[in-house]
Amino acid sequence: MATFIVDCPNCKAKVGAEEKGHLERTWFDDDAGEPEGERIVIGQCPSCNTSLVGRATQYRFEGWEGDEDNAFGDVVRVYPKPSKTFSSYRIPKPLNESLSEADKSFQAGANIAACVMLGRALEALCRDVLMPTPTAGEEMPTKPKRRMMLAEGIRELHASKIIDDRLLDWSQQLQAFRNLAAHPEEITISRQDAEDLQAFVYAITEYVYDLTDRYNEFKQRLEEKKKPRPTAAEMFASVVLPKM
Repeated sequence: MATFIVDCPNCKAKVGAEEKGHLERTWFDDDAGEPEGERIVIGQCPSCNTSLVGRATQYRFEGWEGDEDNAFGDVVRVYPKPSKTFSSYRIPKPLNESLSEADKSFQAGANIAACVMLGRALEALCRDVLMPTPTAGEEMPTKPKRRMMLAEGIRELHASKIIDDRLLDWSQQLQAFRNLAAHPEEITISRQDAEDLQAFVYAITEYVYDLTDRYNEFKQRLEEKKKPRPTAAEMFASVVLPKM
């Protein structure tokens, strides 16, 4: 019986799921100039019988640059409870990458590493919101900006009323976990604590980017509705009458 190791969200543990089927596919990335591949596996948790779907990225390809066989990375759960996704195009790459790495750490049972990545994600958010890069046409600063650290960024978010008192307290707790996790100290971080911190970073990311985008779009639609519509006579005149 084939099995694969995957994180079960119900048992909150890594389990050896019984494989019920799989699909493999490869393609060539013209931009990267190299092949890519994946394996999708379907299985069932042996403890709670939850249906599980996982994805493994292929990193070695038979016949490519001397590789003698295919090889895949660890299986990452994509169902149920897939990784959180956001709709805003404004989310910076360091923030997206940190959130993705934190989720992978959770699924590997590495709670300390997850907290480090969540702290990195919040720091990236602070820098993006509080120290935006110049847009096209704006003058570049004469001196490079100093890097904003997490503690300062949290205080500035609160002072700018981007986060309230409760989010300030939650941010400071995340900073404390991150600081402990980033240094060689003896520390234990429970999965529940780490998941709560992840929920906070997701919430503030969604608030700052996705919800802000939707609010701005909503306001724009309201303004469009307020504009006076042309009368039938005006529409007729604009189409039929010749321009002078």
